[in-house]
Amino acid sequence: MEQKNTNEQFKGQPRLPKFAIPKRYDLKLKPDLVACKFTGTVEIDVHIVADTKFIVLNAADLVVDRASLCFKYPISSKEFRPSDVEMVEKDEILVLEFDEVLPIGAGILEIGFKGTLNDQMKGFYRSTYEFNGEKKNMAVTQFEPADARRCFPCWDEPTAKATFKITVDVPSELIALSNMPVIEENPHGHLKTIAFQESPLMSTYLVALVVGLFDYIEDQTSDGIKVRVYCQVGKGSQGKFALDVAVRTLDLYKIYFDVPYSLPKLDMVAIPDFSAGAMENYGLVTYRDTALLYDDQHSAAVNKQWVAIVVAHELAHQWFGNLVTMEWWTHLWLNEGFATWVSYLATDSLFPQWKIWTQFLDETTEGLRLDGLAESHPIEVEISHAGDIDEIFDAISYNKGASIIRMLQSYLVKDGVGITLYCSVTAKYRILFPENNFVYGNAVNPGIPGFVMRSLASYMKRYACSNAKTEDLWAVLEEESGEPVNMLMNSWTKQKGYPVVSVKVKDKKLEFDQSQFLSSGSHGDGQWIVPITLCCGSYDARKNFLLRTQSETPDIMEFLGCLSAKDSLMETGNQGKCDKNNAGCTWIKLNVDQTGFYRVKYDDDLAARLRYAIENNYLSATDRFGILDDSYALCMACQQSLSSLFTLMSAYREELDYTVLSQMINISYEVARMVADATPELVDYIKQFFISLFQYSADILKEKATIPIKYAQRTLLKLSTGNRSCRKLGWEPGQSESHLDAMLRGELLTALAVFGHDITQNEAIRRFHAFLNDRNTALLPPDTRKAAYVAVMQTVRTSNRSGYESLLRVYRETDLSQEKCRILGSLASCPDPDIILEVLNFCLSSEVRSQDAIFGLAVCREGREIAWSWLKFSSYEKINEVEEFFASRIKPSIARTLKQSIERVHINAKWVQSIQNEEYLAEVVKELAYRKY
Repeated sequence: MEQKNTNEQFKGQPRLPKFAIPKRYDLKLKPDLVACKFTGTVEIDVHIVADTKFIVLNAADLVVDRASLCFKYPISSKEFRPSDVEMVEKDEILVLEFDEVLPIGAGILEIGFKGTLNDQMKGFYRSTYEFNGEKKNMAVTQFEPADARRCFPCWDEPTAKATFKITVDVPSELIALSNMPVIEENPHGHLKTIAFQESPLMSTYLVALVVGLFDYIEDQTSDGIKVRVYCQVGKGSQGKFALDVAVRTLDLYKIYFDVPYSLPKLDMVAIPDFSAGAMENYGLVTYRDTALLYDDQHSAAVNKQWVAIVVAHELAHQWFGNLVTMEWWTHLWLNEGFATWVSYLATDSLFPQWKIWTQFLDETTEGLRLDGLAESHPIEVEISHAGDIDEIFDAISYNKGASIIRMLQSYLVKDGVGITLYCSVTAKYRILFPENNFVYGNAVNPGIPGFVMRSLASYMKRYACSNAKTEDLWAVLEEESGEPVNMLMNSWTKQKGYPVVSVKVKDKKLEFDQSQFLSSGSHGDGQWIVPITLCCGSYDARKNFLLRTQSETPDIMEFLGCLSAKDSLMETGNQGKCDKNNAGCTWIKLNVDQTGFYRVKYDDDLAARLRYAIENNYLSATDRFGILDDSYALCMACQQSLSSLFTLMSAYREELDYTVLSQMINISYEVARMVADATPELVDYIKQFFISLFQYSADILKEKATIPIKYAQRTLLKLSTGNRSCRKLGWEPGQSESHLDAMLRGELLTALAVFGHDITQNEAIRRFHAFLNDRNTALLPPDTRKAAYVAVMQTVRTSNRSGYESLLRVYRETDLSQEKCRILGSLASCPDPDIILEVLNFCLSSEVRSQDAIFGLAVCREGREIAWSWLKFSSYEKINEVEEFFASRIKPSIARTLKQSIERVHINAKWVQSIQNEEYLAEVVKELAYRKY
């Protein structure tokens, strides 16, 4: 078919035409770090594969030197110069039109260009740092998802893989880094020309260049791969932890994927101004400071954990994303979901004491929160414009993606394939996988089942240096497992949302129903193939099945086989009234270990039995977390009362697990805010309830456990609560302080400060003053500083600004990004609206880096009118105000996010009304507030 002879055919298209394919880039760049400009040339080896008079590629925010444009055929020495050149700004394309048809075959496209080192943290941009008291610029690239086009003209799509030969002219005193090692460095005057080794095949979004002044430390993997951490001068010691994690993680991934790391080196660089957490550029991973640097004296345990997870995530991308790349952004989740899941495998292997798979539930919860909105989107979403891509870098691609992979893993690794028992006393695993089905593991790391590893290895080898789609991965997993993976997973990747599975007992049968869960309480029409897991009274009595239809009613005796007639659910005669003397109070738990991406709604009888199981420590931490989170979500959707949620939370009065308590604290903040809007007269009672709940947990935090084993369950040893050596949590870390205890201490003390616990607030302020006098005092270690900062800001008023001024002084004097973020996240907790306004202005000042400003926007309820933080509002009046404000300001990159935010406002407003109409809420709250445990 003859090609239309017009540029219009290329406009408004989601992807570039396919008649020209890039094979190799020879890119030369010269950044000017003072003027914040750059110039460059690129020679692109291009194969013309169909008759055309056009070459169409991506370019944005660049000025192309039209006189330089030339397409050459080396074999014939013939040159073609375009007769027409058009930069289509809206579509970010450069269209070159020639007078005659370009011959099919290999040619070289030459382009000269110039651009600006922008301050938008995308494309080729500038970041600032201080050296010897002087502010300096560095040049940094951030090309994902579609911003390489802002640095040089290119085919800026994942499938357009090519090799890259990069050369750069920089000031002689600076360091320049790229994906590959330096092969040549030639000085000339005050500049030097640095040439890098040519790269293997990779997508444009993975190309990287960093120019600046750095210190570095280095190590190497077991097979000699050199690994370096680069950071600002004088901060080299802060890179030691990340370096150790990186070296060990590369060795792990080599085993996991049965494919060695494919480049000769790996550099990791801390960038002061960075929009994301990190970016997995092939061989040159860039990080926000807080995600790479760890200070032994001033970083908290939560910072250490974050560094480990982010490093493991980015290094997973060296295989998932870089070696094997998604075919198009529709399959972004193949990159991000898998990297997230694999990062937890690696972190668990390196730090088993962190119980990171329990903490993974936070990832799942984030996915469930977003996917409970009508304005959510499928995991696989069609992308029609580059401006739409940014929107899918969200909790669906990352959190839901990782969670459904975990759900699939749990389904494939079911009874008969492999089970692991975990002992919380010895902190060791007992592996029950058959030897020939297990490739990697040891006493403290169960690793990955053999066939899962074989599948990952097969996938990597089959699509190495190429591109893949979701269906390609499912096909490999089907081959290895023999299970209908594609059929099972399509319902989870191709439609948005997820189900709530309702379960009740009727006529000696369990009745299961699924319906789409929406946080608004509305009815959805989705339907899924749901991997149901359940246990009855014990983790030994566990069954699995696929809920393929809307409803199923298996016979309870036949299906479970775990209850005798004597203690059956129907015949205990005490439905919904479980107590400690009722030995026959058997419980049923669905979604065992919370590996499924769905919620569960129990009837009143089953819910009461689970409260009994929680109170008596029969359930694993993961299941306690799931019951709490599901109840909270159902309450928000107005499908359960707030009273029932409070009653459930009171069952957690002896909770010790970090992840469960952390979730309780998060829920308490949200609930307190909603109650303040709905029934402000109950606020003090609510605060007292949470104070007593968290203070009790703090008081029974165990220092040591010499607890006899009663009996083992899967992933849980049921422990007697009568033989504990306990102490008050307090402010001081114990000699045997664990990583999780350190994180828990900070969160509990912060919660007590937020809810106005006098003793906590007074002690916090005392320790803060000691900290002001000595920044290295043992009285305020990093894990408890946030609690102290929040307590201080609670006392600040316009008439008493000393605490606020002191925190600003600490902010200005520290050069640790984690400390600055900790302070920013505390400033807006002040209840004085005038101070809040000052805080917001400060966050937008030059003293706060752009990517950090968001930490200061989480204002308390008293300051939200000043902040006009519409995301936090719960009134219908504000919805119209929000919609009117953004009506003329919507851009494609925020359109979906804006709709999601407005939907959340509607959800909160409806929830407030529901709370106002709740008949017995005041009665329940007052009783719980002063209950003596």
